[in-house]
Amino acid sequence: MDITSLTNHLFEKITSVSVDRCNLEKIGKVAVITWATYLVSSKLYDAFVGPLSGIPGPLGLKFYEMRYAPGVESPPGTSWEKLKKWRNQYGDVVRLGPNRIGISDKRMLRQILLKDDLPKGPMYTRLQRRSPPTLFNTREKAFHKQRRRVISPAFSVKYLNSLETYMRGTTQAFIERIDRDIEQTQNDKGYGQVDIWILLQYLALDIIGETAFGKTFHMLEGNDHIVPRTISSNMEKSSYIVTHPILGVLLMMLPFSGILKANDELKAFMKKIIMERLLGGEEARRDDILQILIDTQHANDTEDRLTADTIAQETVLFLVAGSETTSNTTGFAMIELMKNPQAFAKLQAEIDAVEFEEDQKLFHSEQLKHLPYLNAVINETLRLDSIAVGGAERIADRDVVLDGRVFVPKGVILHANIYHAQVDEKYWPEPEKWIPERWIENSGYPAADQEAFFPFSVGSRNCIGKTFAQQEMRLSIANLVKLYDIVAIPEEVASAEERRAFITLAVKSNSYKVMMKRRTTTA
Repeated sequence: MDITSLTNHLFEKITSVSVDRCNLEKIGKVAVITWATYLVSSKLYDAFVGPLSGIPGPLGLKFYEMRYAPGVESPPGTSWEKLKKWRNQYGDVVRLGPNRIGISDKRMLRQILLKDDLPKGPMYTRLQRRSPPTLFNTREKAFHKQRRRVISPAFSVKYLNSLETYMRGTTQAFIERIDRDIEQTQNDKGYGQVDIWILLQYLALDIIGETAFGKTFHMLEGNDHIVPRTISSNMEKSSYIVTHPILGVLLMMLPFSGILKANDELKAFMKKIIMERLLGGEEARRDDILQILIDTQHANDTEDRLTADTIAQETVLFLVAGSETTSNTTGFAMIELMKNPQAFAKLQAEIDAVEFEEDQKLFHSEQLKHLPYLNAVINETLRLDSIAVGGAERIADRDVVLDGRVFVPKGVILHANIYHAQVDEKYWPEPEKWIPERWIENSGYPAADQEAFFPFSVGSRNCIGKTFAQQEMRLSIANLVKLYDIVAIPEEVASAEERRAFITLAVKSNSYKVMMKRRTTTA
């Protein structure tokens, strides 16, 4: 081939490649434009024409998830306030994303949680990273039913009665710690300053340590222990993991976050305790929650036998679910009693009317369980100062119609805002006021709407530790009111109005100080 022919041939090839490249570029552009047009069209359709288009809510949330809304989590821990604002603005059914709605109507909530028993939503899958599912975070109904059946004997009324001796022993340490703090800061009137919020946290941790682990953490003696330290540091990070599917998981995996290292240390600590029980035989047996779980290894059905790893995961769950939730509720009860001295006096009179046996120093649970005003104080705190202000996530596993009027297609995520139902003026006169008399028959105040009250949730996923928590709260509140005169510090009352929620609701300062002294007489 001569040079001219070769040149012409190369020119034709280059031209052909250029044409092909131009065609490819055109095809690529058309594909991108087509995909973008489809995406925009589908977003517009879902926003303004689709099944959720008629549900009111912020305009932006028709296109993006709630967690991306400007200022929704600024400052951190305040997204629950934004949710409440939207609920007040748009009503008891609010659109919170392209595929998410918030529900606070009491009938719809009972349908979602109880009647239809919809499964938990995708946020619970994110809590299963690096570990198998637990009673709390599993989304599988069959797994949950089987696991709950195995664990439920540990929370039976009969078994809880056997745990009371551990509760009373820890409560005695609680009282001794308060007395020491009073002595160190005592003024000329005999009052000393006590951070009751922190001490209630220590009490709850030590009670769970005694009853679920078989070992106190000695928090009331001033100990720094790996278990409560790890749980406390993980609460805020867990909240971020739940609300940020991608960044949250990356955070958990990064070495500098310390989450993986701390969790491995926690797991090693738990497995050590469990193995000591397993290898100790009859001499190591102890009537507590841990023993119930260990005894499952002798179950006839092999599926009911929990491994050491599983027992460790479930007992850590009890610590998380049973400490901060209970201590914060009790702390809020004390805050409300300080803000309402007439209620404190009324409760103290009821408590004083309960006779102690000879040489009795602390209350027994049986003496308290039917006291109307004590239970009213706890219920009203659970209503107004709800720990679960963030709501519970469920997903429609089929097409459903809520309360016969709101159609929800399969796959839509439902944000069950139980707290909003508990402060809804349709159900509660003066909903933002703390009024224990709502719960007292013939008090002259409109009766509480039990259908709009969800302190421990309802349905198959309700709180397994409800009776345990009620027993602990009664004992701690009653003994405080019986043994001490307590006076509010105005600055602390004002500070406690600032709240933050990382999984559970708490005061922003994680502190609430009061002035206390031992009572000279308990009529």
